[in-house]
Amino acid sequence: MQEIIREIGDFRVYNLAETFGVLADTIEVIGATIMMIGGIWITHRIQKWADKSGGEHPAAANTGRGGGSERYEQNTIRD
Repeated sequence: MQEIIREIGDFRVYNLAETFGVLADTIEVIGATIMMIGGIWITHRIQKWADKSGGEHPAAANTGRGGGSERYEQNTIRD
């Protein structure tokens, strides 16, 4: 267990400028863009899972007291 903790403690993040030289800014922007797109994709997948597993909450449609024939609105944005 102590070896694992020591290995985690020895992890180093090196300077991008020393590693990539003039491409450091490009690498940084590409990495940030990939992380943003990945975060959006993960959020989208979690939201689709939540919509599928939990159904729609009655208050989300806001049509329960409107006198309409449908009590719930269909969720069509992410389908």
